[in-house]
Parts: sequence; C-alpha cells; structure tokens
Amino acid sequence: MRIMITGAGGPAAISIWKSLYPQHELHMADMDPCAAGLYLVPAAQRLIVPRGDSPEFVGSVQEACRVRGIEMLLSTVDAELVPVAEAASSFEAGGTRVPLSPVETLRLCRDKYLLLEHLKHAVPVPEFGLLSAATLDQALVFPLFAKPRLGAGSRGIALIHHKDDLRALPLDGSYLLQEWLPGEEYSVDCYVRSDGVVLAAVPRDRMKTDSGIAVASRTRHLDELIEAGANTAQVAGIRYVANVQFKRASDGRFKLLEINPRFPGTLPLTTAAGIDIPALLVADVRGEPLPDTLLPFRELMVVRYWTEQFFDPGEWTQLCRP
Repeated sequence: MRIMITGAGGPAAISIWKSLYPQHELHMADMDPCAAGLYLVPAAQRLIVPRGDSPEFVGSVQEACRVRGIEMLLSTVDAELVPVAEAASSFEAGGTRVPLSPVETLRLCRDKYLLLEHLKHAVPVPEFGLLSAATLDQALVFPLFAKPRLGAGSRGIALIHHKDDLRALPLDGSYLLQEWLPGEEYSVDCYVRSDGVVLAAVPRDRMKTDSGIAVASRTRHLDELIEAGANTAQVAGIRYVANVQFKRASDGRFKLLEINPRFPGTLPLTTAAGIDIPALLVADVRGEPLPDTLLPFRELMVVRYWTEQFFDPGEWTQLCRP
C-alpha cells in the first residue's frame, strides 16, 4: 500500500516505519523539516504540513493524499486525531482510508475527566474530581495528582502535597485532581479489530522513561492488566490502535490513568514480542482474515539508544522552501 504517516519526528511514526518498511511505500509528514523520520524515506516521499491543530492541516493533507495517491493515512499526533476523523468521509471519497476510532471516542479520550466518568463502573479508576474554588473548601487527602483535563503528554502535570499548592493552578474546572497512585506504571498496547473484537492487549512495564518516552520497558503476562486493557478499549469504543495506561494504587490494584487512541512510541517491543500492530492494521483495512481471540505474545525486554541518520544538507534546504 501507499501509506502516509504523520508526526514523522515522533517515536510512534518511526516505530510504524520500522514495522511497515519496505513492504509498503511510506510517505512521512511533519511540520518540522528537522523531523528525523522525514529522512528515512526518499525525498519525493517527504512532506511538510501545518500544525495538527491548524485550520489548514486537514485540507493540506487531503490535497497531498490526492496528489500522491495515498491509500491510507496514519495519524500519530494527538491534535490531529479529531480533525482527521471528522473529515474521514472526505478522505475516503478521495481514495484514502483513515483507520481511527469514532469521533465521539476520540473526544472522550481527550477529556480525561469525562473518560474516568465514563469508565468508572467498568474498570478500576482513581478517586477524581475537577479543581475549582469550591474544591479548596473540601476535605482532601494529600498527596494528589493534578493535570489538565484536556491535553497530551506530561505538560502541566503536578504532584500536590498541600492545599496551598492548588491555588497556583487554574480554579476554573480545567484541571483534574486524582488520587496519587504510587506504584509502577504500565501501558497496555491494544488492537481492536474494525468490527470491535479485541485482538491484542499487551502490558508493558514502563521501567525507565525520558521526556515521557519509555527507554527501558518489558512485556508482562499479567492477566489483571490484559483483561482491564481489553475491557477499557471495548467500553470506550476504541477501534484499531490504542495505548491504555494504568498505575498501581496503594491498595495494590491497577487503576486507569488515560487512553491514547493512537500508536504508542514503544511499538517495536510489542512487535518483537510477537504482535505486529501496524501489520495487523494493514491486514484489517485490506479485509484480510484475522483471528477472533487475543493473540499470544512473549515476555521480552528492551532498552533504547540513539542512532544517526546522515544526509546532504541540501535535502533539508529543499524541505524548508515554502
């Protein structure tokens, strides 16, 4: 297939490239001409696009897909997901498949407060509430974890030890307060077939992180997390790929943190453990026969390191041109 991958500077896009190259013709897109993934493909298969939250993003990518004959668009940037999903019918009318969860699911996952409200009767979730002026008058148990209810990555997060610390945060309901979970953090890489059948739920212990990216990780056969990840994905309405994050509470139970309804950045470990999620997605979109039960995987560990990609500076100059 001829596939375009956005967010070429991020680990998720490069992880997809590792899985699908060279079986498919991959086009890499990013807003930054220094994005590493751009230089993993030939010059004719590189593309500079507007920011994912720009009004021009969807139209620009649609036109590029039309001109290049792109058969499938894989978005890896959080800000792009809802706009691309809203335009899915337009993309598909032009011959480009957009394998994403439904728009309502993407919006639900983006709002961490609404997500916990939606799932609190289906899977264990931390105690939670919104920060407001009224919250300061309530009896709170510290420490607490605070984060924007809308947002991605680790931006704006804070560990709160005293009530006075809350006064430094917005009191307008834009911040989520939740129970502090002191235990280990796991990500569960999930794949949900286009008809709603969960095919993969692979728990990964995030043993060491750097700038929010797991640089040491291992897959684990933990039935509690496999079941919780699969159940969370189904109840939330996920289709195709999602990364479901859990953390162990002081009572020993794993509780839901959030769902990232996109490719995770540590895909190569899941692939090496036996489940190639990008390849599953391609087969699903093509309508190829797929299993009806959870796929097996093995326990495996990875550590990550830097590598280099060398090229003529003229290639960068070419991408920098308007």
